[in-house]
Amino acid sequence: MKKWTIAVVVFCCLWGCTHSLKSAVKNGALAPAFNDTLLTSDYLWVRGFGAANPTHQSDSQRRIMSREAAIAHAYQRATEVLYGTELESHVQVVDALSVGSTIDSSATGIIKQMELISTEYLEDGGCSVVMRLSRKQLQQAGIDPEGKK
Repeated sequence: MKKWTIAVVVFCCLWGCTHSLKSAVKNGALAPAFNDTLLTSDYLWVRGFGAANPTHQSDSQRRIMSREAAIAHAYQRATEVLYGTELESHVQVVDALSVGSTIDSSATGIIKQMELISTEYLEDGGCSVVMRLSRKQLQQAGIDPEGKK
């Protein structure tokens, strides 16, 4: 009985510490359902996605670029949660493919302090990253994420 009680307590403690975003990759593709942002008592969690340019010559180049795009996307999501957004987008679509779309990324201030927690690659070279920012850092910067939601 003692062992069972200890096992249940350990399981509850471990489960309580894992309130991060769950994987968005299933069998090498995007999972059917996932969360992009999560605000817990300790962290703001965000997920970003990136896709590689199919004309890149090597798998390494495609993976590196899709990871960088995913990190930029995560920064964008965090900025949207913390500050809101005004979005202006210009994308040209030719033969059902997006062309001429660019991402300009620069992280300053509190967003720059985000931690990269996980990186997952999809079979097609795309990438999903999970990043987090502690509430303590947000409080020190005078930001209340719940007041922004």
